Amino acid sequence: MKRIVILLVIVIGFTSCEKESGEGGTSVIEGKAYKIHTYQTTQGQIDTLYYQLDAGKDVFIIYSDDETAIYDDEFETDYNGRYRFEFLRKGKYTIYTYADSSDMNTTYDYPVFHHIEIKSNNSTNKVDDFVIEKNQ
Repeated sequence: MKRIVILLVIVIGFTSCEKESGEGGTSVIEGKAYKIHTYQTTQGQIDTLYYQLDAGKDVFIIYSDDETAIYDDEFETDYNGRYRFEFLRKGKYTIYTYADSSDMNTTYDYPVFHHIEIKSNNSTNKVDDFVIEKNQ
């Protein structure tokens, strides 16, 4: 009986150490947001006019890979379009921001998602840049 109790305590100890995604770790997720301006040429083709770093853009993080969940934290990009989420544990995360779009006389926003998994502690994880298209 004593061995079963000791074994049970050891098993509970190992399973209780498993932590979910979220704050409290030593890892970082970082990236940039760009805005690309496009226009239609006189021949009817779409061309890129210029791009710029998107300062002041809100980037959101969800502590899972579920895009339908409510965000857990947000970061406003700096003057270079950079964002950084710190003190994260190993696990799966979803990063997103909103892109501006317009068609005819309607302007609307839609989310652009990136999924990332932190696999080790003390790591810096770079996310593909958010490229937001703005039609002229």
